[in-house]
Amino acid sequence: MVKENNTSISICILRLSSIGDITHILPIISTLQKEYENCDITWIIGKTEYQLVKELDDINFIVVDKNKTIDSLLGMHIFSKKVKFDIVFHMQKSLRSKLAGKIVKGKINITFNDIDTQKSHVLEHFFSFLDKININSRVLDWKTDKVLAKNNKYLDEINITKSKSFVAINPFTSNRANNYREWDYDNYSVISDYLKNEYSIDTIFLGKTSSNKKLQLEKYIKNKSNVINLINKTTLGQMLSILNICKFYIGPDSGSLHMANMLKIPVIGLYATSNPKRTGPYKNLKYTVDRYEEALNKFSNKTITDVKWGERVREKDAMKLITLDDVKLMIKKILSN
Repeated sequence: MVKENNTSISICILRLSSIGDITHILPIISTLQKEYENCDITWIIGKTEYQLVKELDDINFIVVDKNKTIDSLLGMHIFSKKVKFDIVFHMQKSLRSKLAGKIVKGKINITFNDIDTQKSHVLEHFFSFLDKININSRVLDWKTDKVLAKNNKYLDEINITKSKSFVAINPFTSNRANNYREWDYDNYSVISDYLKNEYSIDTIFLGKTSSNKKLQLEKYIKNKSNVINLINKTTLGQMLSILNICKFYIGPDSGSLHMANMLKIPVIGLYATSNPKRTGPYKNLKYTVDRYEEALNKFSNKTITDVKWGERVREKDAMKLITLDDVKLMIKKILSN
């Protein structure tokens, strides 16, 4: 059952986390809203992730607090008795999402088991859900206008002016065990000095991390006149407004990298432990430093054809394959355009 585009249709999207994947959902919603004139969309989303998209008033949100999972599931159960969906997209495989998926049902229910997730980018995986309801178009609109309008005043509060040139850097990734996606912090100090000396560009460091990691980085960037340190100081919306006034972004695979990809700025992604063709900055793969295949060969003695799509290199030294010259080359490529 797929309705004509001029009829009313109710759709539920179940995707709780993470920030990067939350950004990938936005073009899916933009595509649905273009295809269906009367499209009522409900998004079941995590509490933290909701902070990035809460200004989007054309979407109904059910916010799930992972610290109150039972209460959240009970609320969903009550809600599901009142509202019936035409289509439910189950776009996550976590335990919490599976539990939620058993509660919220539609006339049509599409899960990751129904789509092909091989040899393509994660965003294309999500678009594959739409293929199942005969929508083949792609609207690459990340719906940032309302979020930026709400948060641009933050730039005035911290006295950041668009008249100066900035590059944004987030050196941090999630704290999951054996993640190994972070580049050595001292490298960013060298890059920030390079940006200042060669191009008269200052650096804004941002992101959220542990106090220990913050202190480790600050050993290299403290007392630098060319650095603004906003680590652990912004909301997601405020971070997006900062990224929006930067010339470009540098960092490993993280939520803020994909937030930068939502905007009209270049993104230099740093990848060695995961495949950027799957999880890289979707619009900016041409600027990505990609050492994934080299890392597979060096640390696993495998080629990309030997491993499952999306397999990671669990080796703490893999990111050392990325050199300062690799990053400088991408900077030159961006600034020469």
